[in-house]
Amino acid sequence: MPDARTVRYSIAVNVTVIVLVLYMTVNVMFRIVDVVDYAASQDVYLFFTNWSNYLAAIVSVGTLYCIHKGIRSPRILLVLKLAAVTMLTITLVVVVFVLVPYQGWVILLNPEGSLMAHLINPVLMIVDFLYLSDMEPMGTKEALLSTIPMLLYVVFIVVFLIIAGNDDLAPYPFLRIHSQPVLMTLLVGAGVFVTEFVVSYAYTKVVRRTNPNLRQASI
Repeated sequence: MPDARTVRYSIAVNVTVIVLVLYMTVNVMFRIVDVVDYAASQDVYLFFTNWSNYLAAIVSVGTLYCIHKGIRSPRILLVLKLAAVTMLTITLVVVVFVLVPYQGWVILLNPEGSLMAHLINPVLMIVDFLYLSDMEPMGTKEALLSTIPMLLYVVFIVVFLIIAGNDDLAPYPFLRIHSQPVLMTLLVGAGVFVTEFVVSYAYTKVVRRTNPNLRQASI
């Protein structure tokens, strides 16, 4: 079991994630903080970034419940945490190395929600997973299972766009399914799966070296 200081850090991290996701959600609805004209014409709930953050908030609630009860996180919660961390890592990498060079740092740092969704929450969840989580070792099986939330997102978006019949609603250029070959859509789906699995599997290896709870369990 983690020591008292680690538990306090974990509580602080997970509470912060929940608060920031609530802030993002409320601000999207009511535009309380409105300093940048960002994604105003699109349904932000279709973006992968938001799904990743909502999953992170759900996982944080589950983590806080386990801490409150004094129990180790169940396997399903750990798989969901691995999925959330992987999805947020992909979000962070894509924003920093793909979107920022084209759209500027405002896409990452504006306080309307991007700062939280693209930077703060990904970093917090990565730190919690690698150093604070009370967990058991994970491997290939968990890495495969962690791809399910990402695949559900892709299926949802594709079905939504098929029903809507309008590629202008696509949150990303590579999801304009009506104006690209079916093969391209299938390749995108396959690429998403492979990327998610590779990153998740890498995390299951790295966390064995970084998480004190796993190191103690292996002694």
